[in-house]
Amino acid sequence: MELTELRRQWTSRFQPDIQARIWDRAAPEYEERPLPDWEEDPFLALLRRRGALGPSVSALDIGCGAGGYSLALAPHVGAAVGCDLSARMVEGATRRAAGLGLSNARFHQIDWHAFDPAERGWERAFDVVFAHMTPAVSDYDTLEKMVRCAKGACFLQKNTRRRDAVLDAALALVGIQGPQAGRDDVDKCFTYLWLKGYEPHLDYRQEVWRSQRSTASMAGWCVDRARLRRDITAQEEERIRDFVAASAVEGVVRETVTTTVVTMDWAV
Repeated sequence: MELTELRRQWTSRFQPDIQARIWDRAAPEYEERPLPDWEEDPFLALLRRRGALGPSVSALDIGCGAGGYSLALAPHVGAAVGCDLSARMVEGATRRAAGLGLSNARFHQIDWHAFDPAERGWERAFDVVFAHMTPAVSDYDTLEKMVRCAKGACFLQKNTRRRDAVLDAALALVGIQGPQAGRDDVDKCFTYLWLKGYEPHLDYRQEVWRSQRSTASMAGWCVDRARLRRDITAQEEERIRDFVAASAVEGVVRETVTTTVVTMDWAV
């Protein structure tokens, strides 16, 4: 496959308004999560193993959420910059940085899909650029922007072969396959990097994630995930909400996700 054909094929239906609503709603939960642990977190271990630390290192975290990885990294680098589409995520990350006294961590609200790195002076501006489990990097153009910002190393982590027990069943009711069914960006990421002349390292890990949400929160999550795939009718939305309500026990819906986590890193 040529790069021109890959670019034509690899596009995304990002829907920034829906994405912002999803992640604004999730922001309070993410802000309360503890920072990743350097002794236990595989992604931080990889950064250390690849030598992506040091007082002169500048790092960019694309799709930073509430800043967990930026803030964990900040004491080990010269500057940690995070960006996210969600205003509430950025506000939470900024509060956490202030609370931790991390003056070298700063955060920006940016829609990466519409963003031009050159306009902000971010071309080849960062020693380390990473995107950890984020929809911000999900097609040809957004991956290319990520690479353009780097002058040292890039790290990209995505989940694939993902199955969400409740969400997938809710979407199937209205004829939508689960988020990962028929759409797997990992192969396209690798193809882009290989055709560009990079030699990415790959790591795979199987994980099971368990979580719980209120009925209203889970219903909103499922409806918005459906809308990311296509427009849905009022009747389809009602079917999803009814299914979620029937799945709840004492007002709580428990979700189980099984997935393969893929991490790629490469030198620029």
